[in-house]
Amino acid sequence: MIQQTKIAIASVLKPLKDPRAYYRFGLSLRETNKYQINIIGFSTKNVPNEKNIKFSPLFCKIRNHYSRLFVNLKLLTLLFKDKPKVLIVTTFELLPAGVLTKLLLKTKLIYDLQENHVLNIQENKTSSGFKKSFSRILVNFFEFCSNPFIDHYFFAEACYKKEFPQLYPYTVLENRFFGKNSPIPTSKVVENHQYKFLISGTLTKVYGILEGIQWFQMINEQNPGTTLHIIGHATLPDYKSQIAYITKGHPTITCEISDYPVPYEAILKAYQQADFILMPYFQIPSIQPKIPSKLYESFALLKPCLFSSNPKWKSLSDPYPGGMEVDFKDLANAQENFQSFLKQKHYLKLPGQEVLWKSQEEEFLKVISRLVSV
Repeated sequence: MIQQTKIAIASVLKPLKDPRAYYRFGLSLRETNKYQINIIGFSTKNVPNEKNIKFSPLFCKIRNHYSRLFVNLKLLTLLFKDKPKVLIVTTFELLPAGVLTKLLLKTKLIYDLQENHVLNIQENKTSSGFKKSFSRILVNFFEFCSNPFIDHYFFAEACYKKEFPQLYPYTVLENRFFGKNSPIPTSKVVENHQYKFLISGTLTKVYGILEGIQWFQMINEQNPGTTLHIIGHATLPDYKSQIAYITKGHPTITCEISDYPVPYEAILKAYQQADFILMPYFQIPSIQPKIPSKLYESFALLKPCLFSSNPKWKSLSDPYPGGMEVDFKDLANAQENFQSFLKQKHYLKLPGQEVLWKSQEEEFLKVISRLVSV
């Protein structure tokens, strides 16, 4: 029997069955039958192990809980027990433990760069004053000091090639849909005036959640049968309260808002039940050049989407076509824009491998195989 090589994937706030760590990386590694994978991350309950995949909880509290200060120590304990050949760190926060593991256990270290953290801190309006400045300094310090020890980078966005020219070697691995395309084409949504809208994922200010709700409410005035389902993780208590306030007394809006990351299975179930996906993102520097995973999910599942004006997103959508740009702040013309959207035919051309993780899987596995063999 061939001995399997140990691979660890570590995060803090991402759930153990995170779309990227588990559904993309983990399942791809398991399919080769060459690796024993340890996925380390956020969980409020025990997750049963699976064939060749072990789940190790690292953090289980609200994001600002003091115990988060000790996640590097806890991660080191787990890694020294497991002794992986390759460690994939998915957040700057765990880079100290990653570097120590490399030095002491000779582990190959990959930094999966999912966010431009410094740009997010600057643009995403989640902190201010001293906290904002300190966070920026801390991220820069961790990422700069760890750079000489990192064997390879994964970039979740192609734009990171320009934003991080000093980081190499790298492989761009976008957040394309992990599963298969929907086999059922949709030429036009049935005009029954009972459309089901969906807003999902992280619920934060710059993702335009309040603007999306207000836009839906305008649509709902003339289409009383329409509904909106909001499901996701509210990272800030104040913003969660704002969402609760604006949706109070609206029976056509259903909220499943959590203080913790929402299981991806629940997100996928919400997609299956939806007619249209709303993506009212603010077009700021930390968002505009990126491609949201929701776009790939919508295309793969053949769900027409309405998204904020963005040339890159439009160019990806137009060939099918998979959706339409809309100004979610233009409430006066919301109904007119929606009617224009309804008149369009969607997915006359079915999306192919270009929207699927499968199209990048080989590149991912080649990097892992090379590092394992060194």
